Amino acid sequence: MEKIKCNQFTYNLLRPENAMQNGFAIILYHGWGTTADSYTELGERIAGRGYTVIIPEILYHDSRNPLPNCFNQEIIQAFFWKTIRESIKEFDDFFQILQISKEQAILVGSSMGGFIANGIFAFQENIGGLVNINGSGSFALTEKLFRKRDGRPDLTTEEETVLKRIDPIQKENALAPVLLMHGDKDTTIPIEIQQNYFQHLMRTNCKAEIRFLIFPDVNHQFTEEMVEELLDWLKEVQTKR
Repeated sequence: MEKIKCNQFTYNLLRPENAMQNGFAIILYHGWGTTADSYTELGERIAGRGYTVIIPEILYHDSRNPLPNCFNQEIIQAFFWKTIRESIKEFDDFFQILQISKEQAILVGSSMGGFIANGIFAFQENIGGLVNINGSGSFALTEKLFRKRDGRPDLTTEEETVLKRIDPIQKENALAPVLLMHGDKDTTIPIEIQQNYFQHLMRTNCKAEIRFLIFPDVNHQFTEEMVEELLDWLKEVQTKR
């Protein structure tokens, strides 16, 4: 694994053996409060199947102004959407340094990383595919449910307008393949949010290859079964190209 720093960006790069390289690049976004390095094992497994894997350090994590007490509720409420919004906004600058084509890039994210990957996917043209694991592509609904769960005031009209500017559910995505995975007992990111985005995709992108896998009795976890489904899906997408 190489750790590469270029401009304001730092990312981990895992390359497959030359004999196995198949051309796809997987950009892998981690969850809130974790690190790029914590996804090394997963990255190695993906690279072992012939893919280049890129694991970015996300804003307010790792070396990029990490937050103190990142699981403090006030910190989460202040920085969760800010992190997602800025990560989506900076993607063009990040992507320019990677020197790969968008058609060969597949965005994969878990939890907060799923939000980021989904947001980028919705607002970029020609991205090769999306995998959202225990995340959301329905941002305004997510925040409404967060606030209801936490006993906080409803979104103001202005707050909802700002959030909808980056909300994937406001966009009709390209016909790239999408894999959504979620545990049906997720108490952190309720599965109904993922279901809502899936229904949106089926209404607007009925010709796209969209798959939604639900994992019984799974809470907010990235399980071994999910990893295997991810690897199988990547192979399937590769075969169809």
